[in-house]
Amino acid sequence: MFRILIILFILIGCEEFNLPKQKAYLAHQFSMPNYQIISDKCDYSFMINSASKISFDSSCNAKISYDFLKADIFISNFEIKNNLDLIRNDYDKKILDNSNLVSNINISEFNNSNNIHASSYSFVGNAPSNIQFYVTDSISNFLTGSLYFNTKPNYDSLLPSISYVKNDIKKIVETINWN
Repeated sequence: MFRILIILFILIGCEEFNLPKQKAYLAHQFSMPNYQIISDKCDYSFMINSASKISFDSSCNAKISYDFLKADIFISNFEIKNNLDLIRNDYDKKILDNSNLVSNINISEFNNSNNIHASSYSFVGNAPSNIQFYVTDSISNFLTGSLYFNTKPNYDSLLPSISYVKNDIKKIVETINWN
């Protein structure tokens, strides 16, 4: 009888298993973006996602904020005054500094009939900035942009958000216009 009770307790007590919880990542549900033209007192305009907010400083640098992603695109405005090579060298150094923790860099280039040239660098890995880009007319205007997330870099969990913002960056580059 005692043996039967012990076997019964063992069988009844072993029905529930407690396993440690797995790490979970936030899965955003993205809607189709709507774009609107942004022009300020600065000499350039472009289209941004209406789900984001933009602000300009006195030097015509811009900050595009995605509150729901905890992400920002910082855009710096430079005026070319016979110093295009110096500006490009500084930009290349910035790309090199950002690439220390990545496994791969994907480069996209853009040229249009208005002599606008752009390059975009997407970093595969836990980089501080996941996308960096520049847009220039090679005469008097040069813009650089960087995407930063306000969180610890974890490329795997940020990849859907990076892809979403990457499409918005593409729209910025394709629609930039200097006055």
